[in-house]
Amino acid sequence: MTSKTQSTGWFAHFFQGAALELWRRANSIEDTQREVNFLEEALAAPVGGKLLDLPCGNGRLSIPMALLGYDVTGVDFSKTFVEEARSAAKAYKCKTTFVKADMRELTYENEFDGAFCMGNSFGYFDRTGTNTFLKTVSNCLKPGARFVIESAMIAECFLVNGGEREWLQRGDMYMLIENKYDCRNSTVETKYVFVQNGKEETRTATHWVYTTGELCQMLEVAGFTVEELFSSPDPDEPEPFTLGAERLLLVAEKK
Repeated sequence: MTSKTQSTGWFAHFFQGAALELWRRANSIEDTQREVNFLEEALAAPVGGKLLDLPCGNGRLSIPMALLGYDVTGVDFSKTFVEEARSAAKAYKCKTTFVKADMRELTYENEFDGAFCMGNSFGYFDRTGTNTFLKTVSNCLKPGARFVIESAMIAECFLVNGGEREWLQRGDMYMLIENKYDCRNSTVETKYVFVQNGKEETRTATHWVYTTGELCQMLEVAGFTVEELFSSPDPDEPEPFTLGAERLLLVAEKK
């Protein structure tokens, strides 16, 4: 269930070509399983409960969660990702629904037992868009349902660890990352140069960088209570979130 009122952003055209291929390689099977284990523990949703994956990508987390017995709805703006997720879910014969939509525009009401925003996807929107997104998620959830956010673009992470220029490699693909931070607007513009088989592709992305305190305040306004802050997805050895952590995993509960 969606409406169409929001303007799109850089993400509408980013995940194509080399960028799409690199995203597919970004997470190992082991990393995915750790995140699934964490989500199962943190969400504490009833078996068979309805979960919301925002954005879902190609179903990397939606499908493993569905295989645990949850009824998962995944939402993504990318038609390619949604089609891949549907195809994979059909092969696994698991209970999933994948929707191509803007995750700020969902109109579900008190329907889901949990939601998660993983894969460094938080921060795609400006403050107005982020507030809209958080309120939308709150509206989708039943009272007492939990919402998990994971991000490395939180100020306490990025401003300590984020370098201006870095090369990464995934198999036969190389990626140059160049960050430019705008102090006035608290945004980081990132230029990505993908190099594979002698060919180059360039993409640009913008993230809004929020402090943990700002995020907690926005969640409170949207109708959540922030329960826990972690820096590791390992449910057996959770590490509390501190300045300089590589990423934030935040667990909130709808009031």
